[in-house]
Amino acid sequence: ICTGYTIVVAILAYFLLFSGFFIARDRIPAYWIWFNYLSLVKYPYEAVLQNEFDDPNKCFARGIQLFDGTPLSAVPDGVKTKLLEGLSISLGKNITRDTCVTTGVNILQQQGITDLTKWECLWVTLAWGFFFRMLFYFTLLIGSKNKRR
Repeated sequence: ICTGYTIVVAILAYFLLFSGFFIARDRIPAYWIWFNYLSLVKYPYEAVLQNEFDDPNKCFARGIQLFDGTPLSAVPDGVKTKLLEGLSISLGKNITRDTCVTTGVNILQQQGITDLTKWECLWVTLAWGFFFRMLFYFTLLIGSKNKRR
């Protein structure tokens, strides 16, 4: 039994690592990408992200919030506005303090979640569950043949 737990924990750790939660799919080495598709955690994780971020009209970061989480977050708002004006000139696109710079679609693309819809992810998750139910059933069926009743 202890060996079984050790194996399950090791495999689950790889599932978590390659599900897209810790490493985005585009950063997974090509020789490990198959584990991403086998991961039992990938499909529910992607479905939850799509459920949260699939609205293209919802804005998650506006122009002045672009500096949050950076060393420039302590800079006064007036300086941030000037920096946005400089960015606007450099990019050739008008970015003000209220311009939406990150939508949910941007977040999903950044995470590499573009292959399946949330409903397809749900069906894959249910299929994995059904597969393991059948596997466990046959394991119990075969494992109990030589047992006394």
